[in-house]
Amino acid sequence: MKKIFKKVIAVLIAATVALTPIMAIAHEETEGDFPATRQVAIATTNELMEALSISGITMAVVDIDTGFTFLQGFGYADVANQVPVTEYTLFNIGSTAKVFTTIAILQLVEEGILDLDEPIVTYLPEFRVLPHPVYGGDFRNITTRMLITHTSGMHEYQGPGFVNVDILDGPGHDRTAMNSLLPRLANLHMQNEEMNRMTYNNTGYALLGLLVARLTGAETYFDGFVSYTQSHIFTPMDMTSSSFEINSRNRSDVARPHDDATTPTEFFLYVNTTPAGGMVSNALDMAQFMRTMLSGGGEIISPASVRAMAEVQDLGIIYPTFGPGNMQMGLGLMSLPRPGGFVTTGHAGGLQHHTEMFLDFDNGIGVFVSSNSTTGALAVTPIALAVLSAAVYEKTGAPITPTVDLDDRDRFVPQDLQELVGWYTMAGELTLTDDGTLFFPAALGSLPLELMPMGGGRFGTELGVEMHFEKVNGIIFVFLAGEMFGEKIELSPAPADFERWVGVYHVLDDDGNPIINPLTPPATIGINESGFAYFGQEGMMFLMDSVDGYMFHFPGRHRMFGSVGRFSMDGDTAIFRYSDGVFVRTGIEQNNIGLRLTIGNTEYLLNGARLQMDSAPFIDLAYNRTMVPLRLIAEAFGAQVNWNSEARTASVVLGDVNLTLSTDTSLPDGMGIPHSVDGRIFVPIAYIANVLGLDVNWDGANQVVTVLG
Repeated sequence: MKKIFKKVIAVLIAATVALTPIMAIAHEETEGDFPATRQVAIATTNELMEALSISGITMAVVDIDTGFTFLQGFGYADVANQVPVTEYTLFNIGSTAKVFTTIAILQLVEEGILDLDEPIVTYLPEFRVLPHPVYGGDFRNITTRMLITHTSGMHEYQGPGFVNVDILDGPGHDRTAMNSLLPRLANLHMQNEEMNRMTYNNTGYALLGLLVARLTGAETYFDGFVSYTQSHIFTPMDMTSSSFEINSRNRSDVARPHDDATTPTEFFLYVNTTPAGGMVSNALDMAQFMRTMLSGGGEIISPASVRAMAEVQDLGIIYPTFGPGNMQMGLGLMSLPRPGGFVTTGHAGGLQHHTEMFLDFDNGIGVFVSSNSTTGALAVTPIALAVLSAAVYEKTGAPITPTVDLDDRDRFVPQDLQELVGWYTMAGELTLTDDGTLFFPAALGSLPLELMPMGGGRFGTELGVEMHFEKVNGIIFVFLAGEMFGEKIELSPAPADFERWVGVYHVLDDDGNPIINPLTPPATIGINESGFAYFGQEGMMFLMDSVDGYMFHFPGRHRMFGSVGRFSMDGDTAIFRYSDGVFVRTGIEQNNIGLRLTIGNTEYLLNGARLQMDSAPFIDLAYNRTMVPLRLIAEAFGAQVNWNSEARTASVVLGDVNLTLSTDTSLPDGMGIPHSVDGRIFVPIAYIANVLGLDVNWDGANQVVTVLG
C-alpha cells in the first residue's frame, strides 16, 4: 500500500511539474489553428498514457473567438477488438453530467416553474429524511440551491438501485430505481445540519432529476428526466449522440471500460440515478456544448444563468468548503485552485470512465478530456491543465493569470504541538513522539506518515507533498497536498457492553442471505487498542456517540459520507443496519485467496477475475454468479461440447440433453446471460449443473464449491 501510494503521488507531482515548460512556448499568430497547443495535447497525452498504462482517451479543445476546434482520439475504445477511440466514441462522463442536470433546473427557473430557494418539499411533498441523532438537520429546510451546491446536509445514498453492475451488452439501466429513491431516503438520517458545510452528494442531484421529471409532468422519473434533457438540451444544442441513457441505439458506440492499457474490465456500471452521473457523450458533442456555454448559453439558457453557474456562490455555510481539491461551488460548475495560482472552472467526473472539463470564460477556451481506463483517473486533469495552459498562452501571449496565492492560506500554527495530537477522520491517530515528532502511525488505514516541520505551520512528508493544519470555529482540520485529509474528532471509549457486537459481519443480499465471496469482503466490528469502537479497518470508520446503546454514528470524512448505524439481535444473530446496508454477524473469516471450486478432481481458485490459466472460472459481478467454461464442466462429466465459431454458439450433448447456448440466450432465475470470453462460452455453474443433473455443494465456512456427478 505504501509503495503504491507513493508511486501514485510521484506520478501526479511529475505531471504537475510538467506544466511549467508549457509557459515557455513561443507565442505566434496562428490564425486559429493553435499548432503549439495541439503539439502539447498530443505529446502530454501520449506520455501519460504510456506512463500510466491507459487504454484510451478522447479530447476536445475549442476557442470561440477564432472558431478553432481540435478533436482527437488516442488509443482504444475496445482493446480486445482493436477498436480505436475517435471523436464519435461515447464515454460515460460521470459527475460532469451534473452540469447538464443543473441546466435543466435553471431552464425551469427561467420559466418561473421552480424557485431555487424554495424548500423542495413544496415540489416533492413526500420527501423525508430523518434528523441526525447528534448533528440534527431538518429536511424541510432543504432547497434546490442547497442540492446543487452540495450543502443540504443530506445523506449520500449509494445502496441498491444506485447502479446496475452488468456487462456493457447486458440489459442496462434499471429504469424503476429512481422511483424508490424517496422511500429509501425516508429511512436514512441527515449527515449534517443543512448549510453547515459542503459535502459532495450524488443523491442531491438524483433528487434534482426527480424535480425535473415531476415539474414537467412526466409519468416516471427516469424516462421523464431522460426525455426532458433530450428534447430541451441535447437536441437543440445539436449534441446528437449524447444521452442520459445507454440503450440499443448508442450502446455500440460506448467505449468499453478497462483496468489498464491491456485489460478490459469484466463488467459495466450503469448509473440508474442518471442525473448524478449517468450521461454519455463524445468529443464532438462536448465541443459543441463548450462553444455554447462560452458564447453565453445560446438558445439553451440565458447569459445570466451561465454567469450564475460559473460564479462561486456566497453560501454563508458555517465551515469552509473542504470538498475534493478545496472546490468552490457555483451552480453546477465548480472552481478549483491549481498549481501556479490560477483557478479553473468546470467539472470532473469518474466511475469507470474518467473526465475533466474546463471552461475558461475569460479567454473563451474550453477543454474536455475523458478516458475509459481506471488508470486514466490520474491523467485526465493533468492533460486538461497542460492543454488549457498552452492554449491560453498561445492565444494571448501570456500565461493564465494567477488569481489566488496558494501560500496565503490560513494555516494554523499551534503554540503547543500537543494541541494537534488526537484522532482524525480518515487520517487516523496523530501522535507526538518523545523527541517531539508528529506521526500518523496508520494514515488511511496502513500508511505511516512522519510530519517534518518546515515552518509557518507547514510540514513535509516522505511522500514529497506537504501537510498543514487549519482551525475553524474551534475544529482542527489536516490537509495533505492541499486537500482535506481529516477532521479532528473527540472519541469516547466503547461502552462497557460493546463486546457483544464485536465480530465479522457480511452484507445481506436482497433475499436476506449473507454474500460470501471475494468481491464483497466482510466488515469487522471491533475495539482498537485505545478502547474505541470501529467498523471496517481500525482507524478508518469510528463508531461514535452511542445514543441508546444500540445506535452509533460514523463521522466519515470531516462528517462527509458519515452514517448512522443501529445494532439489533435476531435470536442469536447480531444484525447491524447502517446507511443503506444490512450486515449480519457470520463469524466467517474470509480468506485472502478467494473461493475454491472443485470440479471432478481439479481445483480452481476464484478471485473475482479470470486467472492466468486456461479456462479459469471467474465471478460475474452483474449477478454474483460463479461462471465456468461450458467445456470445462461438461467434458469433466463425459458430455460432448461443440463450438460453432461462425454462429458463436456452443452445443452440449449428454444422454438425453442436447443444449445450444449463445451470448443472447436468456437464462432462468435472474442468472443473466452466458459470456463469450476468448472463444469460450461461460455459464453460471448452478445453471449448467442443473441441466446436466449434477449436484453443487457449497461450504460457506471454508468457501468451497464442489460439483459432483
